[in-house]
Amino acid sequence: MSLLKFACASLFSLTLAQAAVAADCAADSSHGAQIFNTECGVCHAVKKDVTGMMGPNLNGVIGRKSGSLAGFSYSQAMRSKDVTWQAETIAELITQPQAYVPGTYMPYMGLASKDDREAVVCFLKSKEAL
Repeated sequence: MSLLKFACASLFSLTLAQAAVAADCAADSSHGAQIFNTECGVCHAVKKDVTGMMGPNLNGVIGRKSGSLAGFSYSQAMRSKDVTWQAETIAELITQPQAYVPGTYMPYMGLASKDDREAVVCFLKSKEAL
């Protein structure tokens, strides 16, 4: 196989894989919205410019540094965590917040189901949460 054919085949495979992940995430987004509303929405908002909640606004949380949303009073533990929130780190946090960030003010016990955690992450990555 020529290098050009290999590169095209690899790119096509990668594009198909990314499309499959995006499709899975899109399907999980509505389930994630339901879980977010029942499990997370008590303390967190995702609509832009909503303040005054017990937890920080999670609109645009993907790519944000931990403890960095202006105007929110984070625990020293969360400010010191030094993580940039990505799908994997958010999933770790919502598995068991106190274990992931010892000393966090977040009173949530954690979301046991891996599928539910992935759905919440998909929701946070979706247009609905932006």
